Amino acid sequence: MGPMATKDGTDLLKQAFALLAERGWRRFSFAELARRTGVGLAEVYAELPGRPALLRALGRRLDREMLQIDLAELDGMTPRERMFELIMRRLDAMVPYKEGLRVLARASRRQPDVLLTACCNLDRLSRRLLDAAAGERPLVFGRLARRAAQLVYLCTLRVWLDDDSPDMARTLAELDRRLQQAETAARWLGGSGRARDEAAPA
Repeated sequence: MGPMATKDGTDLLKQAFALLAERGWRRFSFAELARRTGVGLAEVYAELPGRPALLRALGRRLDREMLQIDLAELDGMTPRERMFELIMRRLDAMVPYKEGLRVLARASRRQPDVLLTACCNLDRLSRRLLDAAAGERPLVFGRLARRAAQLVYLCTLRVWLDDDSPDMARTLAELDRRLQQAETAARWLGGSGRARDEAAPA
């Protein structure tokens, strides 16, 4: 039985995001989730104690799926190539939740609780991305590096949410462009002697 799955195999998190896509953030109901899945309300709340828990649980699941990779696959890649691979792995893992994430993206513009929880997930994601992308060379990651990783991810995510093409061409192009921008900025910062450790991961 995997994380967030009940004894009969019901994936509560996937079912919750399907309901979220239908009802929206404010009208989402845990009682309705329990009725639709046949899972007791107490068990639902034990797994998902509140709406912010949906985002936290999904963030942890996506991190896990993104990082379930043999590190040997990343050997020989540049940090930029590793970052590309990891972000695309995460986006691929997000496909089953895409409709619900579209709803959340709209809600985050006007509902602070959604944005706050998403930002907490984003900070954790940027740290893990940078750590995995660094490879064998230990680096010191500062705030600028994390902000750069977050910006690359968010810009790509925005395109991905509207990209339903089979080859994801727009998403791939956006990610490549944003990583190129980050790499250029890192070289400029390193060359100018400013925040050398901050710039290195890009």
